[in-house]
Amino acid sequence: MSAKYQRDNRTLDWLNREIDTLMQRMYDLLNKGGEEEQFVELPMDIYETGDSLVVVMDIPGVSENYINLTVEGQWVLIEGKKVETQEDIEGKLLYHRIERRFGKFLRKISIPEPFDPENARAEIRKGTLTLTIPKKKNVPHRIAIIKEKED
Repeated sequence: MSAKYQRDNRTLDWLNREIDTLMQRMYDLLNKGGEEEQFVELPMDIYETGDSLVVVMDIPGVSENYINLTVEGQWVLIEGKKVETQEDIEGKLLYHRIERRFGKFLRKISIPEPFDPENARAEIRKGTLTLTIPKKKNVPHRIAIIKEKED
């Protein structure tokens, strides 16, 4: 791996993968009663620049209409659905190989304190979602002192 990688976050990365796996298993268990739909695990990278945190996620074949980005405190949720493009309505398709996966995806990312997820912006280009979260502006401001009332 030629890119600089912050090795201090190995535990956090492991925990994020475990949470993703647990969420997928819980969804699979709860969804057994109805139409069975699987979770798709889409790869992503997270890196920091001088002024922002950037999340890059491969989402080939996913329209922006099927993606929902939500901010909950210091968490960003990326959820959506990768729908199958070729439907076998009449039962006439004979597949020789099926390697592409379809279904729902969900990733929950913890945003470190110096970043401001409320002002994040997202862009989809050529099957890649790029979420840019700017650093909080540290603007000093004066705090007024309230005088004590005299009796």
